[in-house]
Amino acid sequence: SLGCQNNHVSLMKEFIGDYDPDRVKFLVCQDVEDEIEAGTAIVKDLCHYAAQFHRQPCDASLLTIGLKCGGSDGFSGITANPLVGEISNRLIAAGGTSILTEVPEMFGAETLLMNRARNREVFDKTVDLINHFKEYFMSYGEKINENPSPGNKAGGITTLEDKSLGCVQKGGRALVEYVIAYGDRATKKGLNLLQAPGNDLVASNALAAAGAHMVLFTTGRGTPFACPVPTIKISSNSHLAGFKRNWIDFNAGTIAEGESREAAADRLFQYILDVASGRVHAKSEALDKHELAIFKNGVTL
Repeated sequence: SLGCQNNHVSLMKEFIGDYDPDRVKFLVCQDVEDEIEAGTAIVKDLCHYAAQFHRQPCDASLLTIGLKCGGSDGFSGITANPLVGEISNRLIAAGGTSILTEVPEMFGAETLLMNRARNREVFDKTVDLINHFKEYFMSYGEKINENPSPGNKAGGITTLEDKSLGCVQKGGRALVEYVIAYGDRATKKGLNLLQAPGNDLVASNALAAAGAHMVLFTTGRGTPFACPVPTIKISSNSHLAGFKRNWIDFNAGTIAEGESREAAADRLFQYILDVASGRVHAKSEALDKHELAIFKNGVTL
């Protein structure tokens, strides 16, 4: 904190409530003579605390993954998205958690999620999630059916429903257990829906904030971005995987070439466990590339 803005540290502490002072530190620049020196000392304290911990075996039930797609093409709904849906099914069957977001990308296929709601409360929350975003769009004079984007069309996507049906496949077949508000954290095991826009970076950051240990990002067009957690790029076609080897972590295009979805899921699930265990790094993680973006609405003062 600088020390004189509206979001002052003392007020922020009241808002966030209880926190672990060994893990969370605060620095007000105007309260110290040399903020670089003070900040370095804080980081050293955090490093010393972190050094007390050691890796230990755990099972996949403790893993939470975020599900996101961007730059889809005509293969996305055939290869990459159904593959990620299979991964979500396997993780949930093992007691883990997956989080599906980018609400505007669900328009036109939302009833597939509503029909899998755990109970009436979750069904109503899912309906509100969709309607809220439609009202948000219309409040700014935007059309709710302007997906797909030009890049999607160039890749072979034809209609809003075409893209949305591909999007919801990432959620697999599990029941929807809960709907998470933007900025909140996942507390229910199984499949969760998260309130966030279609924007790749904003939605992926929302997944990280919700507790996702990594984001599975399917793409038919490619992107170099990454959010604060490992962002695994899964290409829908083999051409992209070869053309952008520095971007793509896993090629789902092999499914269109004859590999079974089960075999591809075996390979991808093992890769996810390897990344979660620190045995390998996602491409963007190895480059130490990560970006932060938040969902803003209203007036900026």
